[in-house]
Amino acid sequence: MTVAAQGARTRAALVAAGTDLFDRHGYDNTSLDAVCRSVSVTKGALYRHFPSKQALAVAVVEEYFRRWHVVRAECEARVGPLQALVDLTHRMAELTGTDPTVRVGVRLLFTSELFDLLAGLHFSSLTTTARDLLRQAAAAGELNPDLDPRREAEAIAAAVVGTQALTVITKTRTNTLSTMWHHRLNHLVPPASRGLYRVG
Repeated sequence: MTVAAQGARTRAALVAAGTDLFDRHGYDNTSLDAVCRSVSVTKGALYRHFPSKQALAVAVVEEYFRRWHVVRAECEARVGPLQALVDLTHRMAELTGTDPTVRVGVRLLFTSELFDLLAGLHFSSLTTTARDLLRQAAAAGELNPDLDPRREAEAIAAAVVGTQALTVITKTRTNTLSTMWHHRLNHLVPPASRGLYRVG
């Protein structure tokens, strides 16, 4: 194995260990020593990849961000752009409760020192994703005319972030997205087409 390949493997193992330990013990209660022990590497090996616990946490959140792109591609491969957007938000909400990478990514964004660093980027990225899919939906004739895709995207992103925050705070899964989409589709879609979309 090349040095580069070994380094990539070690980095991935550290991120996986960080995700697991942050999930089980929380960010504040996880030490870098525990991460090193979990992967059987020295502190020096860890510092070659992550100079601090915050840097490791950022890498975990980046994996969470990547999961959005993967799930988006999966949704777009099956349905049209508007349904893909609905399905994407529901799928990521489900994964908040079941997938450690998503669950920990959300917790880190809302409950740690990463909030100021990455929460704004998260909202901006969600808004961009929603705007892109809404623009595609408008081009496909799925939406009411004269809607502002950016404004609509901001409202959808705010609802998604709110649902995630509520999941973290209450430690329970909520069904607020279904209610949001029921009302939002009444606004976005012509009356004759509303029955074509699943909201939950």
